[in-house]
Amino acid sequence: QTITVEEFRAAMAQRGGRIPGQFATVDQRQALLDEMIEQRVTLREARQEGLDQDPEYRATIERILTTQYLRTHLDPELEKIEVTPEEVSAFYAAHRDEFLTPERIRAAWIFLAVSPKADAAQVEKTRQRLVAARDEAAKLPAETRNFGELAKRYSEDAATRYVGGELGWIYAGQAESYRWGPELVRSAFALPAPGALSEVLRHEKGWYLLKLVEREEANPAPIEKLSAGIRSRILKERREAARAQFFARLLAGTPVGVDAARLAAIEPLAPAEAPAPPPPLPKN
Repeated sequence: QTITVEEFRAAMAQRGGRIPGQFATVDQRQALLDEMIEQRVTLREARQEGLDQDPEYRATIERILTTQYLRTHLDPELEKIEVTPEEVSAFYAAHRDEFLTPERIRAAWIFLAVSPKADAAQVEKTRQRLVAARDEAAKLPAETRNFGELAKRYSEDAATRYVGGELGWIYAGQAESYRWGPELVRSAFALPAPGALSEVLRHEKGWYLLKLVEREEANPAPIEKLSAGIRSRILKERREAARAQFFARLLAGTPVGVDAARLAAIEPLAPAEAPAPPPPLPKN
């Protein structure tokens, strides 16, 4: 076999030959040549043993070849795909409903617990106490957004009583997952305007009173916050389409047949075994 000057120069460049001072001496070039000879001899022995026919080896080579082919022929097509700001704006306008922030409200409450063992008189006494709280709430100054000091004085919900009873933002569609139950959400959304009070309402754990603090109607998120994501979405869709067209062209002259029954009959791989549980902690 012959190692040509061109092959030797390529090997020098691959190993850093463009860095000044590399392979400047004959000894350095001789060492590289020795390495190339050793590689050729090893490759000859591997082929004589048939290693190049090993299925795993051939699969690796095939993956390398297909990757290189796609890098040469498909990747340049994908890199030419662009998305203009005008296309982003048009997509935003056409899919406006997808980007709506749902309607949401801020509500406050006063909660009084009722024991499951309470008799009718105790239940009514608790309700009357909350009725009194509602009368006081109706007289609060207009600038009092929530229940203010009333929540601290009346409410038995430790998480909200010191913040005017505020429950935070509640979103439309959140009713079934809300921790205080769907009826509270529906009652809060039914309040007509900020400052409005509900009637005294029953809860499985007691009684409560609601006040609407703020309401925000559903509205689309601004395009400035969405443009990067929209561009990525359009780009992904176009690249997937270009990739599909590329393989359609490759397959156009290649008849492909699939034995659907045999494919369906292939048993799936056995599921991975669940990891063993950790040993119990030692007892003191």
